[in-house]
Amino acid sequence: MKLIIGVDADGVLTNMSEFYQKYGRKFFKKDPVNIEAYGLKEMFNVTNFDEIKFGFFHLDKYCRYEPPRPQVVEVLQKLRDDNHEFHEITARKFASFRNLLGLHYRNLFEKWLKKNFNNIFSSIQYCSESNSPTDKLIACSKLGVDVMIEDKPEVAIHLANNNIRILLMDAPYNQEVEHENIIRVYNWDEIYDEIKKLESKLDFMNNENFKKMEKKEIANMTNNEKEMYFYNYKRHLKNVNINEELLKKGENRFKLLYHPMMIPIKLLLRPKVINKKNIPYQDGFIIASNHLNSYDQYLIGAALGNRSVTGFAASTIKNTFRGKLFNFTKGAIFMDRQDENSKAICSEELAARVAHDKIALIFPEGTRKNKDEEGRKKILLDFKLGTVAIAQKTGAPILPMALSYGKYNLVRIGIPFIVTPTEDLEEVNKKLYNKILELQLENAKFKRNKDGRRL
Repeated sequence: MKLIIGVDADGVLTNMSEFYQKYGRKFFKKDPVNIEAYGLKEMFNVTNFDEIKFGFFHLDKYCRYEPPRPQVVEVLQKLRDDNHEFHEITARKFASFRNLLGLHYRNLFEKWLKKNFNNIFSSIQYCSESNSPTDKLIACSKLGVDVMIEDKPEVAIHLANNNIRILLMDAPYNQEVEHENIIRVYNWDEIYDEIKKLESKLDFMNNENFKKMEKKEIANMTNNEKEMYFYNYKRHLKNVNINEELLKKGENRFKLLYHPMMIPIKLLLRPKVINKKNIPYQDGFIIASNHLNSYDQYLIGAALGNRSVTGFAASTIKNTFRGKLFNFTKGAIFMDRQDENSKAICSEELAARVAHDKIALIFPEGTRKNKDEEGRKKILLDFKLGTVAIAQKTGAPILPMALSYGKYNLVRIGIPFIVTPTEDLEEVNKKLYNKILELQLENAKFKRNKDGRRL
């Protein structure tokens, strides 16, 4: 059976602790104070400034020349020849920064991978160093990772608590880590053996003749049956042909148009983005936002930066300026909202795009709240189930957002979360509603504070 395997970099492909000890002794001219520490600062009991100085002299050297662990290349190649799929999931220092520093360290990492691993990895998922447990869970979930090879204690525990199988590379700093979903390994030969065991153990889950079930049938499944069903659904979506070439052309057009269009939008709307740090560096997630008017996409675009999105658009606007613009960038899936068959087809197409690492924008209310007087009286309209259903099918995280217009045009961004195969969609939909409601109430509080009104 083909497995999807996530692989950390520092401490797994390399022996990071050994590097710190060797060069730390030379740089600080002393032995480590705590050999079991994960970070250099704690290992040698030095200041932040000392750590920065060390990085200035040695980080590029590590990124360019540090050799892979013994047997890692041979084992990965052997498993790749067995048809297993590998994804590099790393919180490499600075690599998730969207600036020249980040570009520099991504380039170094990708050159190092190419030099040592000969295109073994199907993708590289860059994760935030400061929020690596959450970001790595997002990557594992959307990719459908069967097992993650990791070394960092808090990441391993967080993933294991969320039912991700872990092969934990033994290191001085993870000796206390234990969990039913974690197997400790001491070298890459042991990793090979454990993956071969897992291959036969998971074979029963693989269903090449996948068949979509109705909601009632899924509701009557046991939790184990739901796990297997959505496991195969995710794999089915990854095999759907989504015309990557056409979508790539649309993304390139979007990037050409983005900055010229954003100049007047930012001047007119002057959007204030709150909690931008919650936006994943990786693609393949679902933005869920309240829907107030036809400018919403542009406000979200200002928050997201030059990253194209895909989503539903009413077929009635296809020949309008907005519709033609959406069609030009290939971002829209035009849906006839009065036709149930059209809605089902469009929902499946959007799920396939998300499974192929596209960013989706969905308004769970289904229509603009401010269309009529009744809607304007409410903070939010009722949510449709489509957003959480697509998240469950794909394993992609939902990133909640709340928009607010007026003197201050706000985009407030929540913390992404994942919908598991066994969760009830009605309950998760309430959770999403409450998250966006909470963000919207925070927007209102912000405006009152800014206006100097009493809370």
